[in-house]
Amino acid sequence: MLISKDLEYKMSVFIRRIVKWYEEFGDKQLPWRNTKDPWLVLIATFLLRKTSVKQVAKVYEVFIRRFPTPCALLLASEDEVRELIRPLGIEHQRSKHLMELARQVQTKFGGKVPCSEDQLEKLPGVGRYTASEVLLVGCDKPEPLLDRNMIRVIERVFGVKPLRKRPHEDDTMWAFAKMLVPKDSEEARAFNYGVLDFARKVCRARSPRCRECPIADICKHHTDARGC
Repeated sequence: MLISKDLEYKMSVFIRRIVKWYEEFGDKQLPWRNTKDPWLVLIATFLLRKTSVKQVAKVYEVFIRRFPTPCALLLASEDEVRELIRPLGIEHQRSKHLMELARQVQTKFGGKVPCSEDQLEKLPGVGRYTASEVLLVGCDKPEPLLDRNMIRVIERVFGVKPLRKRPHEDDTMWAFAKMLVPKDSEEARAFNYGVLDFARKVCRARSPRCRECPIADICKHHTDARGC
């Protein structure tokens, strides 16, 4: 994808400010953001589905202490797993998915979560976003965490519009998001988590806090709307 000098400058400003914002205001204390173990990252992505961060924070550390490896999870009964994750809801479905995930990681990859996008996406319940988070956090690869929050920020700041009805499946959005991710692994994680936290706290879907926004001066949405 070819980009102009103006866009290149805007992207560099955006990256730098998001990383700085994350250092000051990001949720760095979340336990799944303080591990580089691909298995523990993968577990977090499964627990966070259709569940709030606050709810998962209460369960995650207990879960990974009890099941630090796929093998440890396979030695447990499904009833035990279900009871542990009951506070998160949909525990019957979620426990089955977790057990099957552990089974396939153990049998196909010797208990080690692979650092290959193709292999990751062959695991049950692992799509492009989940694979990207494992690669980013557990494998030190500069991948974007392109969910609806990051899509919203990219659309507003850069005016980039998805070409498909399901934006998270749009290759153009993924390609643009990947251009934004710094090559340094630590900075890449700070940037991705920064965008997610920034979208939730400042660039919200409803009532965005433009007056608090550190990138309002380069945001197309803000400029076009003359503020929020």
